[in-house]
Formats: sequence, C-alpha cells, structure tokens
Amino acid sequence: MALAADQRIRRSADFRQVLKTGRRAGDRLLLIAVTPNGRCATRVGFSVSKRVGTAVVRNKVKRRLREVFREIAAREPANENGRDIIVTARPAAALASFEELQASAARLIVKVQHGR
Repeated sequence: MALAADQRIRRSADFRQVLKTGRRAGDRLLLIAVTPNGRCATRVGFSVSKRVGTAVVRNKVKRRLREVFREIAAREPANENGRDIIVTARPAAALASFEELQASAARLIVKVQHGR
C-alpha cells in the first residue's frame, strides 16, 4: 500500500517552507527536515536528484523511501501534532539496501525529534 495523497507533499512552496524552518539531521544516505504542520496527519515529500543516478535508479530509491515512510506515518497516532517531513536522498542511497534505508530513516527521525 502506497502513501495516500493527503500524506504526500507535492507543492514546491511546501518543500521550501519545511527546508527553511524545519529541524534537520543527515547521514551518508539521507537528509531529513521535519517541521510541525498543524494538521492531523504527517505528510512526507521526497527529493532524489540526478546525482543519485539514472532515472531507473532514482525511481527505485523513491519507491523504497515511500515504503519506509509509509510505515513510519502509519505508526503515528492521528492527532493535532502532524509533521511535514522532507527526505533528500544522497548519492550513496543508490547502493543502499532497503534495510539500510529503513535504519537510516529511523535513526534520523529520532535524532530530529530529540535534537541530537
């Protein structure tokens, strides 16, 4: 099951706002920016540039990241504490396994939440 339409960030203005005001954390695979959105649901946006690889590779990375963050969003309770999350894949993400991306995302979400 994919992320629902109301769980995705698509507008470039929303991307800019999160990147400008959100808390960030990164590692060799991903960079994550998070900000409260005042909604009942968490929304996620993905950025996978041409530096990551060819279109086939970028799409594979995006599919994996969508699944990772679908699981993260499904675990969050529906309340007024929704967040907007922007996930930027770094070139090393092209060679990472699903499990590595999953571990990286989980670690970075915790890092952003606790300000470490």
